[in-house]
Amino acid sequence: MALGAGGARGLAHVGVLKTLERAGVTIAFLAGSSIGAVVGAAYAYLGNAAELEKRLGEFLTTDLFQEAGLATVRDVFQGKPETFSQRLETWLKKAYLQARVVSRPAILDSDCFRNMIEFFVPDINIEDLSLPFRALGTDLKSGRAVVFSQGSLLDAVYASAAIPGVVNPLPIKDLLVVDGGVVNMIPVLVAYHMGADVVLAVDVEKSIESDNRYATAMDLFFRVEDVQSYYLKETQLSQAELVLRPKVGHIHWSDFERVQELIRLGQDEAAGRLDEIRALTKRRKMPWWWFVSPPQKPARDWIEA
Repeated sequence: MALGAGGARGLAHVGVLKTLERAGVTIAFLAGSSIGAVVGAAYAYLGNAAELEKRLGEFLTTDLFQEAGLATVRDVFQGKPETFSQRLETWLKKAYLQARVVSRPAILDSDCFRNMIEFFVPDINIEDLSLPFRALGTDLKSGRAVVFSQGSLLDAVYASAAIPGVVNPLPIKDLLVVDGGVVNMIPVLVAYHMGADVVLAVDVEKSIESDNRYATAMDLFFRVEDVQSYYLKETQLSQAELVLRPKVGHIHWSDFERVQELIRLGQDEAAGRLDEIRALTKRRKMPWWWFVSPPQKPARDWIEA
């Protein structure tokens, strides 16, 4: 499986995993980018989706979640203030976030973010997981993708989910690593290179279609970036045998409090396509000559960390 980036929308991955467990579909290799790395690492460590769902519920009640300020981000960008006091509060929150953006390298404190990751995964080595797992990051120096295949699981997930401007990059060796979704939204090729014969990808990004009005240059800038990211992602997804797309595009990337709805939407998508998923697990029955001269996998285009 290859689990994609998408902020809070990536909690739908948990629902997909729950449905696969109930259907008896076994995962041999797991790769994730950004929130896909968080969910994938936690699943590989905990061993079942129910325990992961339980931890997500517990996390939302912790002081750690409140300290992160994700609800503030959601309110600023998604809220629809009606009264004067609500409009004033939204304006003050937006001004506060803007001040942090222009005066600091990141909105969120690095220690706070690391503690959030550690709530779900311990500081063990990736190679000690019972389920083979890879996390994807992006090296700011070279502009290339980074694959974490060994060493600290906590560092790998931190780096993979470090949204530029929200969390500080992770210095590791001679690299400076941020969110894997910058260059590799869904790590399909990485799953192949782990040893997979077929790959099931899960895409939790919003639809490219939009009826927004672009009143400012900044609006246009962000729209162009969305379009570029979409076509990069679709190129990567074309290499998967099957792509699941939970209907989560209406949910903001910071709205983690909608965890139950997101998990349900992931379950609905996987349940509706179980016949295709089961067929996928039986598709590859290799002829004898495949083992003598197997087809070449696409070349690696990433740095191994």
